[in-house]
Amino acid sequence: MALAGAGILLAAGLLFTYADYHTLMDSDTHWYKGIFKQLGSIARIGFFAAAAVYPVFLLLKWKKLKKAEWGSFKPGKVLQVLRKWHTPIALVSAALVLLHGTLAILRGFTLDFTYMTGMLGVILLGFLTIMGFKRFKRNDRKLHFKLAIVFILVFMIHATFA
Repeated sequence: MALAGAGILLAAGLLFTYADYHTLMDSDTHWYKGIFKQLGSIARIGFFAAAAVYPVFLLLKWKKLKKAEWGSFKPGKVLQVLRKWHTPIALVSAALVLLHGTLAILRGFTLDFTYMTGMLGVILLGFLTIMGFKRFKRNDRKLHFKLAIVFILVFMIHATFA
């Protein structure tokens, strides 16, 4: 379901970009940059939310907490619900990053630090997404985690110096 939602978001954004291409190209540069920077900022918040779920994964491994009960409150059940939000948040954020990159490149590509870190981030995000699907099948868990750390570093460098 999360993959379908991210795919629909990406398809709608690309369709909007294709349909309004001339309007976007003729628009004020300041307004245009504001649009694609907002997409990047929303994606950044989403990736931090997805990364914040990682401690929940660690807490789920703690058997005492899984079995704990405080009255009718069961923290293990709450943690399981929170864990399920990692993938949808990450996929929607990835779709926003692809829209952000598409809009940035459509206006004009230059070989500067911002574009290079952005392209590196998108490449890492592609590998991270693939490893995330493999991780869902219990393969390559450590590689997904390491790629996530490298991606967050690259994307923070990109966001800081953009």
